[in-house]
Amino acid sequence: MLSSAMTQGAAPWELEFDWHLTNKCNFFCEYCHPQIRHVLNRKHLDEPPPELVVRRFEELGRSCLIHMSGGEPFMYPGFVELCHGLTTRNFISINTNLASDDVEDFAARVPADRVAKIVAAVHMPERERLALELDAYAGNYLALRRRGFDVTALYVLYPPLLERVAGDIARLKELGVDHVRAKVFKGVYEGRRYPEGYTEAERALILANSGEYVFNRPYLDGMLSFRGQRCTAGVTSFKVTVTGEVRRCASVASSYGNLYDGTFRPAQEYDPCPARRVLVLSQCLSYLVNPPAHTAADRDDEE
Repeated sequence: MLSSAMTQGAAPWELEFDWHLTNKCNFFCEYCHPQIRHVLNRKHLDEPPPELVVRRFEELGRSCLIHMSGGEPFMYPGFVELCHGLTTRNFISINTNLASDDVEDFAARVPADRVAKIVAAVHMPERERLALELDAYAGNYLALRRRGFDVTALYVLYPPLLERVAGDIARLKELGVDHVRAKVFKGVYEGRRYPEGYTEAERALILANSGEYVFNRPYLDGMLSFRGQRCTAGVTSFKVTVTGEVRRCASVASSYGNLYDGTFRPAQEYDPCPARRVLVLSQCLSYLVNPPAHTAADRDDEE
């Protein structure tokens, strides 16, 4: 592994897995990726028990970072037990909306030094639709911070939300949510494809409110394809689907077996990227053998 997509730096683990672990979700965001939103709370699979998943990762014999998303990870049956087991020998990271009663239990039972990152999505429209107070979100966020977890709030820059993003972020900071990142929307809204569809004024607003998220500029600059460039995906980093199938990445469906049934085997050589358009830029810029510069600081250094 050249660098970690979660930390953008050298990592103490050898393999990195991006695991879509459940289709269950207590939110139903309008801007959720269509391929995910189509199955949320409609197509439930029998998720494997935590002890099986823990055993499969331990059988790999190499230290791993297991990044968990969904759906909502906290809705995975026995999720806290799963995290407790995985962190005995490996590291985890989580994308969550923090709208769970199990956050306190997680904070008490899972060692913070084995959790690389928790990205806590805000999703204001859903919180308002479900009458969930932002104070409750902030309470869970702060409970994790007090226990030493690296937590960052995430705000999705869906076009209809742009006029309120600055106010929402200010409110979060008033509540003590001190690490915030705002991320471009990827998808189609009113016939326009994003992130290409943002106007110049919207681009300026996005860059002014990005916070800790460093990838908005390359998204807005059109850095959306690395076709033909060698990448470590499939060798040291992988996408795991809700059925346990292990793929090269979110953009390339090359299969390397199934994690749940023990048939997963990684590739042995770095292959060129075949994707015409990538889905997760942070992963590409971490896993490319020769990644391009992608931040304002990088470009300043080159001048």
